[in-house]
Amino acid sequence: MSYKTLLCIGFSMLIAGCQSASRAVPPLVNPGGDITLIFNRENSVLTSIWRARVFIGDTDVCAIPIGDSCQVNISAGSYVLKVFPFGSSTLGIFTHRYEFKSGKTYRFVISPNDPALIINFIGPGSIIYTEANRNSSEDTDNGDLTMKLVDEY
Repeated sequence: MSYKTLLCIGFSMLIAGCQSASRAVPPLVNPGGDITLIFNRENSVLTSIWRARVFIGDTDVCAIPIGDSCQVNISAGSYVLKVFPFGSSTLGIFTHRYEFKSGKTYRFVISPNDPALIINFIGPGSIIYTEANRNSSEDTDNGDLTMKLVDEY
């Protein structure tokens, strides 16, 4: 068998392995309530951040690997959601206050915040981006990960 054939087979197996279906990871803590929050982690094969930690207030509710999701239930009210890499010691973080209405479902997508992270390189661009976007309010988006509300139903 030629090396080209082996290389082609190996590459095909690698690509097939990267195409795994998304699955829901169980929450670390599920506070309970009539509101459903679904956190979907973008499937970026080349990202350097393996797990995203999601906090509701000060409660660590999920550690989501790439391409997976987590579902949590909470009660109606105002909450600050936070997202950052698992085990992170970086300076930035995503935080935003949301008002959740009873009986609704909210879906969020978590993705890398800085294109430099996609190639496993945190360089001067990342540090400049983080420092330029730092603020002291509850709403910050200066971390390695960002989160967007995409559905409310």
